[in-house]
Amino acid sequence: MKKITEIQNTHLALMQYHRWYQVYEVPFTNARIQNQKDILSDDVEIASQAGITKGKEGLQSRLMVFDGWKNAHHVQNTEVKTLPNGALSLEADILYQNIRPDNSKFSYTLHYSTILKIRENDLPLFTKINIQPTGDVKEFKFEVAYAENRAKSFMHYWLYCIETANGNSAKFKEILANNFELNLSTTALINTFEKFEEWITSIPNRIKISGHTPKNFLSKLNEDQTISVSVDFEWQGLSIDDKELTAETHHEWILENDLDERFARIKKMIVTQIKPFVAITGVISPAVCLNGKASYPFESISDYFFIFLKQQCFGARNIHLTN
Repeated sequence: MKKITEIQNTHLALMQYHRWYQVYEVPFTNARIQNQKDILSDDVEIASQAGITKGKEGLQSRLMVFDGWKNAHHVQNTEVKTLPNGALSLEADILYQNIRPDNSKFSYTLHYSTILKIRENDLPLFTKINIQPTGDVKEFKFEVAYAENRAKSFMHYWLYCIETANGNSAKFKEILANNFELNLSTTALINTFEKFEEWITSIPNRIKISGHTPKNFLSKLNEDQTISVSVDFEWQGLSIDDKELTAETHHEWILENDLDERFARIKKMIVTQIKPFVAITGVISPAVCLNGKASYPFESISDYFFIFLKQQCFGARNIHLTN
């Protein structure tokens, strides 16, 4: 199993990294520029071919250079590491495309080397951003990247909040739409904040720690300006009785998107199970013990945490439960 802290630190870095591009990919507003400042430390150092700037004062005037441009940042690969001082190192390669007001088109491959400072009970801040060109692209078709960057920043923030909530639902008010539906199973629809609070506060009773690794990510900007997301999650966790568990699920999301907010919001979630939960003692389906009975309110990982209570329910080991 990966170290859970490594997974969670990856979420922290990537949620901010994908936010970095968003301000360039939609028209500028004061709120969006403020959101850009929100991810930078006061003494951030940004180095590129244009030179080196220090601090985020004057950022708005620097951004105005790109006013009227169409920009797209297609992230190719990323690597996040924790440094000895606790800061996060993020290395990334991207394909950058732009169309300028005179309709001239340019595309480059770029390498990013960045450092993020961890903050207690808050999101990390970029302290250093170094951008270096690695190649020119002569022929290309401009493809919008905003929806993917917007959805990925939300995804990593959502996962980080789920993994570190410890029963606290407060952070989710920013990322749940007003009329949300979380279809975690056919029998456990969560569509009010009260139901969500009940669910999130129950997790620490079953899971000590968990992490999600996304794969097969796809996003699409819809005509109504919502964003559709399709993604698989490899889940791993540790139960309250120290059993290592793994599973895999498929998620379909609809995200509401106010471009001026820090993150998109989840409007609808539908989850299906790809691989059942696997524990050291065997494979079990997502059953939980309720009032002494085995019950099946959750069919997948997006309830992330049904968990391995068979000893309490059945007083036996190596039992395979099915529904």
